[in-house]
Amino acid sequence: MAGLVEGGIGDNLNTVLRGIIPGLNTMDTPVHPSHSSDNRSPANDSTIIDISTDEGGGGDEGDTDQGGNGAGGGQTVPEMRGLRSILDRTILFILLLAVKILIDHRLGLFVVIGLVGTFFHHNGNLKQQVILKAKRKIFSLIIMLVFLLFNIFFVYYIFSDQHLYRSLIFCQPVYETMDFWMLLWIVGITDFMIKYMTIAVKGIVTILPRRCLSFKRRGKIYLLIEQFSQMYRTLTPMPIWIQYLSNDPETHWSINYGLVLLYVIFKAGSLIDKLKEVRAATKGICFDVQYGVHLSKGEPPVNGQACPICQDDYTDPIQLQCKHIFCDECVSLWFDRERTCPMCRAKVADDPTWRDGNTSLYVHLF
Repeated sequence: MAGLVEGGIGDNLNTVLRGIIPGLNTMDTPVHPSHSSDNRSPANDSTIIDISTDEGGGGDEGDTDQGGNGAGGGQTVPEMRGLRSILDRTILFILLLAVKILIDHRLGLFVVIGLVGTFFHHNGNLKQQVILKAKRKIFSLIIMLVFLLFNIFFVYYIFSDQHLYRSLIFCQPVYETMDFWMLLWIVGITDFMIKYMTIAVKGIVTILPRRCLSFKRRGKIYLLIEQFSQMYRTLTPMPIWIQYLSNDPETHWSINYGLVLLYVIFKAGSLIDKLKEVRAATKGICFDVQYGVHLSKGEPPVNGQACPICQDDYTDPIQLQCKHIFCDECVSLWFDRERTCPMCRAKVADDPTWRDGNTSLYVHLF
């Protein structure tokens, strides 16, 4: 009887607590033996009330939220895998398209590779021969000239139906349709042909004997040839681009001529810069640059009886501002490649670009 009364009271108390404090956990839980002060029967255990605090309930909710966030985070894994799969397929398609383009334009690709390789070979060979001065190999330079002229003739002969040589005189080549790729092809071929001609002209200057042209002045000649070449290569693409921008039947004439006007304005700035460079190179030939003070025959050299550059007796010795002495011709050739003294690295000369026989690799596509 007492057990029934206690059980009923316990049930009623749980019901009341659930109504008053919803956050309380009134679920019946068994009591651990270590928490019990006496030995009760299993029937009596049901009357013990386990009231959890808010922290426990909050912990349950937190666990639930964390589980939800974990599930949400887990959903990003399939999305990332799907994105990676799409990227993989896209890259494969791009590679497939690139292979198709290479196959369709294999002749042009082989020509471009041959042009670039030929340019690097002969440009490097010319620079080496310029450094050798009197020890240059005349026969090697003659072979280079013949090979360059043969390459120019061969390219124009292979594509004779397009009359690409007309671009050299600012005329339009022959083509069926002028699209963007055809434009790049014509401009690129013309630019490389002018480069070959530039290297050939520099080769002729290198072959000239010393009595015709001193080695001291050749650097200025190389610079002038290069500046004229770059200005010419800046002008040759203009007729092709003007034709391409102005002849679009699907676009209104005002837009076409507006594009041409913007292009001409853009090119005008480049042409003005090139004209200034050509003018400066021309003045350099007319006026001899003095890197130091010429010494008289009676003055003893400061740094030994031999020139540090040529390791031979001084010829027309010149003393730089840093007090080091060299042959005038030797130090002039040195400053065609460097800006500093060979001994102490003190800055003496201006920018030596293009005075060493080098030709610009930059392709003037526009």
